[in-house]
Amino acid sequence: MAGTWRRSIATGKGRIDGVGLPGRCWHRRGSALPGVLLAILVLSLLGAGLLSLSLVERQGAANEVKITQATYLAEAGIHLALARLRHNPAWRDGLGETYLPPARGRIISVSVESQAASYRLRSVGEIDGVQRAVEVDLARPFFSYALAGAGDITVKNPLTIIGDLFATGSIYLQKGASGNVAAGKDLTIQNNTTVQGSVVTGRYLYNYGTIRGDATVGQVTDKYGNDPNYYGRVDGRIIKGLGFSFPAWPSDLVAPYTGGYHLPAGEYTLARLQDFVDNAPAGDNGIKILYCNGDLIISNGDHGKGKGGGNDTDFYTGKVIIAAAGDITLSKDIRATTGSDAWAFVAGYDMILEGGITVDAVLMSERYFYKQGAPSTINGSLVTGGIEEIDEDSGSGNGDNQGEDHGNFNNEGRGNGGKKGSGHGHIKGQLQIIYDNNRVQLLSPALAAAGWQILSWRGASLY
Repeated sequence: MAGTWRRSIATGKGRIDGVGLPGRCWHRRGSALPGVLLAILVLSLLGAGLLSLSLVERQGAANEVKITQATYLAEAGIHLALARLRHNPAWRDGLGETYLPPARGRIISVSVESQAASYRLRSVGEIDGVQRAVEVDLARPFFSYALAGAGDITVKNPLTIIGDLFATGSIYLQKGASGNVAAGKDLTIQNNTTVQGSVVTGRYLYNYGTIRGDATVGQVTDKYGNDPNYYGRVDGRIIKGLGFSFPAWPSDLVAPYTGGYHLPAGEYTLARLQDFVDNAPAGDNGIKILYCNGDLIISNGDHGKGKGGGNDTDFYTGKVIIAAAGDITLSKDIRATTGSDAWAFVAGYDMILEGGITVDAVLMSERYFYKQGAPSTINGSLVTGGIEEIDEDSGSGNGDNQGEDHGNFNNEGRGNGGKKGSGHGHIKGQLQIIYDNNRVQLLSPALAAAGWQILSWRGASLY
């Protein structure tokens, strides 16, 4: 319908009459306003959320930096503890609050906990209130045991061990142990046998006796499906199914000492050997190192073969490591004069101990250890590549000695030394090994068998 145009006299404005808008259009006026307000609200909330997220991310990034820095401080504490232990393996005091300028933050504490076959180091670092902890399991050095051996070891009469025992293979205890026992494979404890310390096994535990301390066992059961505590008794905790890492056996005990003061191969009285020691230069920590590129024998006389002579003595002085590429045979008493004197003998081949003597020393052999004859004593530590046989028969006069009585003093370090027989290490007749911590610690900074192998390194809970 067409409308009529009219002008208002009052307002002067025109309008068209007769053209009307649908009624529903009037109801829509202003309906867009709530939508606009809602959109503004959503955008405002979204903007605030994005701003908050940005601030959180910024704060999170700052915290990540602090977490990393606190972890570095905790790791620095571990390294400080390692340095202390290398210098003094007997150190157990730990560290208190420590600052490392110009670094921010601090090391809150470092603790050292002795275990059957390892040390656990725990360090806590902090920066701006953010704390992190690091734990490290560190293998004990092999010389920290009274007896440490590669392969299997059977402990029975006539062998007596006063101290801790370690073997990369299995250990069979037919008599009691005065300290801790660590076996890379299986540990068998016979009836009426008591271990005064704790035990660690890489695989199975067959305990028919008593363990006074804890038992850490690689497998949950033995190979018969029985619980590790099924047969005997464990007074402490039983930790089963723990994949404990055992340290690797050293590949070359002599190599670190080949640059030592030259000692000709041959046979020496202790007095003559002391002359060489006195002429040798002292190294770090006042420890002297001598190296023999052949076989070495220490006896009461030279038998017309070697470098003996002079009035002999049973006592030595100084802190000394004597290494030989071949066999080392000890056939006389070798005693420390004072508590500040300590010697070590390191054989690139076999270590041979004759009967009826006492040796105050750390003894190490790349290959096997042999002893036969009258009762003997080692006051120190024995680290050896193997002891296959232990027999109460002293072996004297039974025809086991093959070849000459002593090594051939060649320059290749592979003597045919007697007193060994055809086996892979043996103890015939009584032998007592008494761990002497003081003597070991005097030489520990230079003993290559220290290793200080790290078995595990991990972040830890703060609690």
